[in-house]
Amino acid sequence: MEIKEEGASEEGQHFLPAAQASDPGDCQFTSIQKTPNEPQLEFILACKDLVAPVRDRKLNTLVQISVIHPVEQSLTRYSSTEIVEGTRDPLFLTGVTFPSEYPIYEETKIKLTVYDVKDKSHDTMSRI
Repeated sequence: MEIKEEGASEEGQHFLPAAQASDPGDCQFTSIQKTPNEPQLEFILACKDLVAPVRDRKLNTLVQISVIHPVEQSLTRYSSTEIVEGTRDPLFLTGVTFPSEYPIYEETKIKLTVYDVKDKSHDTMSRI
């Protein structure tokens, strides 16, 4: 599994040049700021070159996301992706979003567990 980081600025401001700003009739300010509703942490998941336990069987992959909080040191199941069927290189449409009010810190550990779902009707799956 590969994790790629995309940069995002906390706050950006764009203003008109000083020559245009001197005339109050044409003065327009645009400011882009982080709003409280923006997620604290957000990422998408993809796997590459997964190996099926049985050679001729196609994988039906699901990723379970769990969080280990630094103070409690307990594992909490947070969410999971949808099942992507029949590929060794799944790209999941369901991303993971931790809202701004979620208590996540630099010391917080996020555990990703990849499963092969053998039978959806009976919730049978095995770890890859």
